Amino acid sequence: MKFRTGLDRYNKYAAKFDPATIQARLTQVREIALQRAQEAQIKYATIDELVRPILDLKGVTGPMRAIYLGYAKKLTRHLERVSGAAASKIAEGLKAYYTTAFGADPEVLDSVTAVVAGAVVGTP
Repeated sequence: MKFRTGLDRYNKYAAKFDPATIQARLTQVREIALQRAQEAQIKYATIDELVRPILDLKGVTGPMRAIYLGYAKKLTRHLERVSGAAASKIAEGLKAYYTTAFGADPEVLDSVTAVVAGAVVGTP
């Protein structure tokens, strides 16, 4: 069995992605893309606004703030797709990951989870 080499992949990319074709495709979906981008920017800015006061209250400073804000955004994406027991499992898994990999405080993660879960559930 022969696998594609890097050169094979590049040649296909160069042949397939013609600038005129890409421009036409992006022009066709521009309005939809802009609407989705606006919705996402507003949603994630709102999540940041909800989480920042928790971080202030818990005394989280410096680069650790980015870790908790990242956790909130990742949790938001998951909770928009699942609910109930599945959502709880995902939240627990993310909490374990962020605690182990980044040294996040489980108590702060629980507070962030409560706020994010309320915000996502409350979204129409």
